[in-house]
Amino acid sequence: MNLLQTVYLANRLIRRGLTRKPLNSSTEIRLTRLCTQRCRQCSVYEKTTDPPSLTLAQFKAIMTRLKDYGAFIGFISGGEATLVPDLDRMLIEAKKTFALATTLVTGLYNKTDIIQKAARTALDHDIHIQTSLDGLGSLGDNLRGVRHFSDTVLRHMAWISEHRGNSRSLLYANIVMNHLNLDQVPVLIRRANDLGWQTTVGMYHSLTATTRKDDELRLLPGKRLDKTIAALMEHPRVLNLKSYLAGVPEFVSSQTSDICAFLDAPVLATRFTIMEDGAVHLCYGDPVGNIFNQTLDEIIRSDAYRKRLDEYRSCRGCWTTCYTQRYLLIHPRSLRELIQNVKNIRKVT
Repeated sequence: MNLLQTVYLANRLIRRGLTRKPLNSSTEIRLTRLCTQRCRQCSVYEKTTDPPSLTLAQFKAIMTRLKDYGAFIGFISGGEATLVPDLDRMLIEAKKTFALATTLVTGLYNKTDIIQKAARTALDHDIHIQTSLDGLGSLGDNLRGVRHFSDTVLRHMAWISEHRGNSRSLLYANIVMNHLNLDQVPVLIRRANDLGWQTTVGMYHSLTATTRKDDELRLLPGKRLDKTIAALMEHPRVLNLKSYLAGVPEFVSSQTSDICAFLDAPVLATRFTIMEDGAVHLCYGDPVGNIFNQTLDEIIRSDAYRKRLDEYRSCRGCWTTCYTQRYLLIHPRSLRELIQNVKNIRKVT
């Protein structure tokens, strides 16, 4: 982060802090409900919004709204983002909008020429690329609902690495840990690392509107999970906060957490998700507004937004990378966690 970005961030932070409004540190924009996969944990492809994808004009309108309010870290996702014809132009617009970082979130499961075009745009503009690598062989096919999942994704990961050149794009594969793939997690990390990709891990959940409940995927407490977490905490190329990883077994056992990013860090840790129809979501629950009809400031000041936060006061809690880890990053609970967090930030940047 350069000096100009630092001054801009500090100014926005002070202004939002004084008014107790979210900084909007992170925004995910889901370009489309269309997807090339049929993942067991996801129901995005079952949505019926019409039209199914954002147009370039709509995307630019969203970017204008975000610029007016302030936007720092952006995730451009789907569905499968590479199914959107104007993705390359959208990525360039996003790069102009988000002050600190822009990430293309793609399953890398599409026609090779389409994947290569999107990846080239991202690499040329120092846009990060995140993919998912949840299983190898038949297990991967079962979890993602398609044939030759891991072979296809790994092949595209290899191409991107080979053509990275001097790009400053961060390449990383996210592994959603579940009961079925837990034993493969170390192997998945190694396969990604061998291709020059960093890794992150999350845990299966059914918290949001587009995550599906599947009892076979639910993590179970015990030595199997504890062993995996212990290995992850010592792995040099796993980007997760150690405090997040350490809390996974406890949450799996209790299914409760006293941390809510939206309530406990309303200025710094709030995360918005904007859907293909303009609907604005927090984590679970109906939309709190629509960015095509309202400014982000109007949404934040609305009764719907306030009522949603009131609902979260009775939530049993979660332990997700999207929400909980964001809170832990800016609220270290000890000097040791603070030092570890600084080290993690350095690894990512």
